[in-house]
Amino acid sequence: MTKLDFSAINKSAANSFNEQRNIIKKIGRGETVLCPTCQQPFKLSVSLLGKSGLSCEKGCTNITLELEL
Repeated sequence: MTKLDFSAINKSAANSFNEQRNIIKKIGRGETVLCPTCQQPFKLSVSLLGKSGLSCEKGCTNITLELEL
């Protein structure tokens, strides 16, 4: 039986998570963060009933937030 090596996938997912977490922290501190693709500032949208998250004007980057009541 062959062992599957998921270390590269796990490392990529961890890096992505950390990058998104750092963007959220910066926006939480009031800093302006630019989208790496289009260089437009991210906008924060918070709604208890609908979709919450960060996105740029063009929509090329979206980070969905899960809110708990």
